[in-house]
Amino acid sequence: MKKSQQGFTLIELVVVIVLLGILGVTALGKYQDLATEAQQAVNEGVASEMASASAVNYAASVLGTPDQVVADGVLCSTLTGLFQADALPAGVTIGGTTSCAGAGDSTTCTVIGSSAPTGTSVNSTIICTTN
Repeated sequence: MKKSQQGFTLIELVVVIVLLGILGVTALGKYQDLATEAQQAVNEGVASEMASASAVNYAASVLGTPDQVVADGVLCSTLTGLFQADALPAGVTIGGTTSCAGAGDSTTCTVIGSSAPTGTSVNSTIICTTN
């Protein structure tokens, strides 16, 4: 009479569990830094929206109906009127002071991630509407 094996031995189960643990630790490193990448993506999106909105605002100022005046000495943080719904996303602040030589000149504002992880920032080019 032949005996057939049924199920797994304890050694086989331990080997599989160890292999799964090694794979889990390896994969954890890849997904651990997603918070920084997500904050950077938000900052880049806000900077892009700010640059696009200022271009539209400048075009409106050429027609005589700007949504917001971007003049010399204006704080970048006060330019939230350029954004849809007049608000910034959570976890983002804008720093810098515009330095406009005249209408059509460009200046730079900095979009800074203020939620964890902090320290990520992106520059945004803003078009001035008046001096």
